[in-house]
Amino acid sequence: MNSNNPFETHGIGHLSASSINTYIQDPCMFIMRYLYKHRGASNPAMWRGTVVDEGVGLALTSRKSNKRIIKESIARFDGLYDYHKKNTDINLEKLSKERSLIPTYLDIAIPYYQEMGKPLSYQKEINLYLDDIPVPILGYIDVQYEGLVRDIKTVSRLPSVIPDTVNRQLSIYAKAEDSDAMVDYVYVTTKKAEMISMQVENIDEHIKTVRSVAIAIMNLLSYSNDKNQIASLFYPNYDSWLWGKDEIKLAKTIWR
Repeated sequence: MNSNNPFETHGIGHLSASSINTYIQDPCMFIMRYLYKHRGASNPAMWRGTVVDEGVGLALTSRKSNKRIIKESIARFDGLYDYHKKNTDINLEKLSKERSLIPTYLDIAIPYYQEMGKPLSYQKEINLYLDDIPVPILGYIDVQYEGLVRDIKTVSRLPSVIPDTVNRQLSIYAKAEDSDAMVDYVYVTTKKAEMISMQVENIDEHIKTVRSVAIAIMNLLSYSNDKNQIASLFYPNYDSWLWGKDEIKLAKTIWR
């Protein structure tokens, strides 16, 4: 028998930009992560993004010197590696490269934000409620100024336009705060380092997509109270770049 709130039935208390984007990209990945609670594997590029984001936050909210922040950020990166190395297949060459570039990322990102002055908030939690969706869309705004939310993205390849995954994420933040949105790309390679900011356009159109996907997720969850029956509707494409060794190993315990 199906529940009136399928999200509650399946232990999903909220949606997020990540869960919505995951459903669009690969429903099987969504099922594995959000119904079976097998979170995706971590990697050095993700840790780099985490520590740079946190380093900028320290620069904006503390009196620590940039030198101290960089030192602590590298230590934090090492701690993330130590935490994940037992359960994750980690490319040590990529690990070393990402670690070595952390000072460069912070050297260009910290002054960029310091020049803007003190923000209204850092890592502010938002909950966006949409019509007909019984759970909120949860998110955290990296940096917020008057009438503007900004998100920090560390990249080694600069996109020519903002990807729709990011447009949806920032549109959720902007809609929740009734503001504009900017994506700040901290672009670093072994030969180049620069900040590139891009404004998110057509926020309401992206929110329409978010709502449509949220309804699609709700309809899927309504199919059955049994996650195994829902999983049986699909089968993973293990050839997709989204599926790493760890994800495939976990998926094969679900789709046998």
